[in-house]
Amino acid sequence: MFCNPAPSGILEAMSKTTESYAKKAIKPPERVQSMFDVVAKRYDLLNRLMTMGRDQRWRRIAAKSTAADTNSLVLDACTGTGDLALAVNAITGSKVVGVDFSRDMLDLAGEKIKKTDACNDITFEWASVDDLPFEDGIFNAITIGFGLRNTPDYRAVLREFYRVTKPGGRLVILESSHPEVKLVNAPYTWFITSVVPFLGKIFSSDYQAYKYLAESMQVFPPQKELASMMREAGWTDVTYRNFFLGAVALHVGVKNSD
Repeated sequence: MFCNPAPSGILEAMSKTTESYAKKAIKPPERVQSMFDVVAKRYDLLNRLMTMGRDQRWRRIAAKSTAADTNSLVLDACTGTGDLALAVNAITGSKVVGVDFSRDMLDLAGEKIKKTDACNDITFEWASVDDLPFEDGIFNAITIGFGLRNTPDYRAVLREFYRVTKPGGRLVILESSHPEVKLVNAPYTWFITSVVPFLGKIFSSDYQAYKYLAESMQVFPPQKELASMMREAGWTDVTYRNFFLGAVALHVGVKNSD
């Protein structure tokens, strides 16, 4: 195990056709990758601002939802700067492998882990989540925090997660979603289309990157549709829990042990 991100393979271009909800806003993978490289240094700050500081609490809840323990191996997909990977390790004591396709994000994650006691428990790989460089059925749980909406084919990624999960293992998705109370829809739409890009421009000097993030939040499937996609990919006992009146949701699914 090592602290610094260590690429273990070549990041292949994702050529799958963008489908369903993704097709309206998701840019080519190489463009998304470059945007995350650009905003990496301000990513944590913007997360705190956009969630009013609640994103860390949501990550702790997501970590608990894995049902992992000290004997578990957990994959944190789209790990970014490693916040969810850290939460999983701190709460469950499990080993964690974080993967992301942004080298700059992984560099920051590696530096962050060095400052903790988790150096021997968390490692990072440079990889694409729709083509994971892992054998079938090796992870006890998979987490992904605010990253699924940035993939080009949600269904393909959900199936890939299913492939590398052990029977009985869990998938935990923490993601931007949609308020289920109609009265909240208008202010929510205003916030993500106006405030989010504005914050991005002020704090990261990249208006276009956060404009893209706002668009990806708008077109991401609502709670019930995402739950249906998970079931189609093979996940069972799918449930979800809303935060922020539904602006954020936590979905959990289980891989059959048959």
